[in-house]
Amino acid sequence: MKPEQFQGDSAETGAPGEVVKVGVIRKRRDFLAMRNAEKAHSPSFLMLARHNPENGSVARFGLTATKKLGGAVVRNRIRRRLRAAVREIFPQYACAGVDYVLIARQAAYDRNYDALLDDMKRSLLRLTSNLT
Repeated sequence: MKPEQFQGDSAETGAPGEVVKVGVIRKRRDFLAMRNAEKAHSPSFLMLARHNPENGSVARFGLTATKKLGGAVVRNRIRRRLRAAVREIFPQYACAGVDYVLIARQAAYDRNYDALLDDMKRSLLRLTSNLT
């Protein structure tokens, strides 16, 4: 498995419920392009989403965890938990051709993992309805 891609096959339409290939946003300009994106709030994170026709049949995600959340150990744990949730949820619920950015909140550190997954599903479904 390449470090930039998670599990899942590519889907042609990218409709919710189909398996979508998931990539990673790494460049600063891609994060900055999300400033005017659609937003979905949850206790664990803020999710931003916008169409990016350059992606084709790939849904990409980026992750930010600021120093306000705590030291390196805390931020790394939050990032690990959110990446694990993305691996589980994104292939089934994300839309192809869309960039997503997760801005971590303190609750992601000790929130029940099932509740974290539920937050992610709800946010993706809310953003999917807003983007279409």
